[in-house]
Amino acid sequence: MFAVLLLILRYGFLFLLGIFIVMLVKWMVSDLYMEQELRPAGQKEMSETKADTGRLVVINSSLADLNYGDTFLIDRDIILGRDSGSSIVIKDTFASNQHARVFVRQGQYWLEDIGSTNGTFVNEAQVKQPVVLADGDRLRVGSVTFQFVRWGHEVGLYN
Repeated sequence: MFAVLLLILRYGFLFLLGIFIVMLVKWMVSDLYMEQELRPAGQKEMSETKADTGRLVVINSSLADLNYGDTFLIDRDIILGRDSGSSIVIKDTFASNQHARVFVRQGQYWLEDIGSTNGTFVNEAQVKQPVVLADGDRLRVGSVTFQFVRWGHEVGLYN
């Protein structure tokens, strides 16, 4: 009699353990879908990108919308500015509506100031004409500083 009761308890425990595992997997999958839906436009997970795709990483910001470590892919021409239609919106009084443009030509990433009032800076030098971006360059638009990252394995950018 005791052996039968012990066998029933074992199978009951295995059944409850199976239900727990199924519910845990469902919870994890739904959490992944929710994370993808909440990700800002233009921001993608690093694993979804090619290793040599350029990106801008926020390294200094006093704005609530742009936080340290936020990453924006440069998979097409992007506009940085205060206008809500910009690819990267910088809600700073020192940023123009359409402040700067980052684009790709012949495999190189370029930065162009598009008539901003307060200027666009690369490594603290003001941009007067389009310039080629090198891995590790620091771009400043208003009070936000980005670091340009070209190669996925060279991520010593945060210092």
